[in-house]
Amino acid sequence: MIAPCTTSDIPALAALLRGLQAHHAVHLPQRFHDRATEDDLRDVLHDALSEGAELLAYRVEGVPRGYLMWRWRERPASALEHPARLAQLDHIWTDPSWRRRGIARRLIAAFEARAARSGATGWIVALHSFNAASRGLMAGAGAQPSVEVLEKRLAPV
Repeated sequence: MIAPCTTSDIPALAALLRGLQAHHAVHLPQRFHDRATEDDLRDVLHDALSEGAELLAYRVEGVPRGYLMWRWRERPASALEHPARLAQLDHIWTDPSWRRRGIARRLIAAFEARAARSGATGWIVALHSFNAASRGLMAGAGAQPSVEVLEKRLAPV
């Protein structure tokens, strides 16, 4: 049911990305909008794949009902930090009619297993402060706060 995505999955994934984008636009309209065309959304996913992002989809009868996108983030050793090969979770979304069935939890478990097999030292995710459901999902998967980013929006001059 969970398998890697290819460019042939992009049209179906674009519909899921539209839901994710609309969710963000509702909660952070000063940053996000939901006016992207289907072609725009397909381009976002195509560009991500071509730049090395990996996507996993939870499929039912061949149709993606949820997806997870992640990228590698390599950190070389420095005078202050150890080297790290981190998997950065960028997107996770489940179609609203398929929620409360453990799909997102299974996508995270599959992502974590793939990342570990590929030499990841850990994984990271950035969460928007409004998204308590995502925070709970990540905490349930064992993720813990490590860095907090604060933002102040300035009025245009």
